[in-house]
Amino acid sequence: MEKEPITSQGLINLKKECEFKLRIISNFDYKIPGVDLEVIKWTKENEVIDLQGIDIGVYPLEDSQWVLGKSGLKAIQYMAFAIPTVASNVGTTSQIIDHLEDGWLVDTQEEWYKALLTLIKDPDLRRSLGEKAREKIVKRYSIEATKSQYLKILE
Repeated sequence: MEKEPITSQGLINLKKECEFKLRIISNFDYKIPGVDLEVIKWTKENEVIDLQGIDIGVYPLEDSQWVLGKSGLKAIQYMAFAIPTVASNVGTTSQIIDHLEDGWLVDTQEEWYKALLTLIKDPDLRRSLGEKAREKIVKRYSIEATKSQYLKILE
């Protein structure tokens, strides 16, 4: 099975099934005809406020050597905000997200579609996954959780 990020066509098909707005926070411009799209220019000053306006974190990654070197920071950010995250099951995401416990890992277009459709239609599941994600991030990645490791290195 070839792993693939969600495509524009996948989002167009999803839009035919349910209402949603895709918010992209980036330094690039995007257009997906047929999809209600909000492109927000990323700034350090507005990053927290912009992330707080997201209901579902989408983290599409290609299955490539470059991605294998990524840290999964975007998944960690979403999860820290208690945003339920749908992410490609590549690289470090499977070490960060426990599938259907605190996020949703996907491999195929069909899995992207199912995950997003399910979460759009089920606010209770979004809340549950988001709360569990936040708990995990606080436990594993917060300053309190990591300070002893840093102090050990510095000693």
